[in-house]
Amino acid sequence: MGEKARVAELGAYFAARQTALLADLRALVEIESPSDDAAAVTEVAAYVHERLTSVGVPAERIASPGAGDAVLARLGPATGGTLVLSHIDTVWPVGTLRELPFEVKDGRATGPGVFDMKAGVAVKLAVLSAIAAGAVSPKRGVSALFVPDEEIGSRSSRVLIVEEARARTRVLVLEPSADGGAAKVARKGIGFVKVHVQGVASHAGLDPEKGASALSELSRFVLHAEALARLDLGTSLVVTTAQAGTKSNVVPELAEATIDFRIWTVEEGERVMKGLDEFRPADPRVTLTLSGGVNRGPMEPTAQSLALYDAARHVMAVLGVELGQARVGGASDGNLTASAGIPTLDGLGPAGGGAHARSEHLLVTDLPRRAALLAAMLEERNP
Repeated sequence: MGEKARVAELGAYFAARQTALLADLRALVEIESPSDDAAAVTEVAAYVHERLTSVGVPAERIASPGAGDAVLARLGPATGGTLVLSHIDTVWPVGTLRELPFEVKDGRATGPGVFDMKAGVAVKLAVLSAIAAGAVSPKRGVSALFVPDEEIGSRSSRVLIVEEARARTRVLVLEPSADGGAAKVARKGIGFVKVHVQGVASHAGLDPEKGASALSELSRFVLHAEALARLDLGTSLVVTTAQAGTKSNVVPELAEATIDFRIWTVEEGERVMKGLDEFRPADPRVTLTLSGGVNRGPMEPTAQSLALYDAARHVMAVLGVELGQARVGGASDGNLTASAGIPTLDGLGPAGGGAHARSEHLLVTDLPRRAALLAAMLEERNP
């Protein structure tokens, strides 16, 4: 059978299973799983684990302290091949489902987390089930990892993510697609820095000269930090929170702030951190301490990752869809695997829109197409 014919066959196979895909999607959405509720996220992990093991896919639940369970399934050789990556947490608090119930209307599915990214989880379950049934035959080994804390930086799961990625030769991330269903070939890296300023308190009226204002020094630092932004290079830097002082008649002894910065390249992250470190207080009695740094490095496109995109584009063309490519500002776990040097293609989840918004929705007809895409990529079909 030719490559195009095989891709078309996979398209027909999953199109015939759209109802089952939607049933999984409904079940996943109706188990609400905000990142900060470990028990709720673990309920989704339990569902995923049961779905996989019930069809013969070997899977294990892995505790992630403070973040609920992850699920890891492996098929075929334990090294080489592909890591398929997704997360099971959402930004929506428990109770949102009462206001935004799962619903399918006019070709759209809606509900909390339906687009980001429980649709990608449903697609992955469908493809793993097809592998277990012998309908899909990966060319090499496959790891399927479902993590519980992506929306809050993957603090508990990042070691597991990187270790599993390093055992494989490439990573496919089922995060939601970009506008128009495009794959994500680049993502900005993200950094968080906390600034702590220690000054000297004194009476603001009686002895102002005996004080050293932490707030005044923080103000100088904020201007210094904001000047490091380079919007022409895509580097943003925003001071997002600040606190200082205790009483209206006391020179502020303490001040704190947090900084969010986004970068397209590793070099820009290094430049920003160097610039922040170079700040020196004007008053020698004040000390300023920085903590944090780059939380997720940028997902920069490489020849290998763009080759993955090209393969995906050819598959989608056979399925009747033009797969665009996009560079996006938000980070994902794909940043972690790309930063570890593993070729990564992101945004392979179904098309839709409104991530993290009440307008969140999914295009139902894209569910089986994305399952066929993932299956073809695992079979390493290149029409």
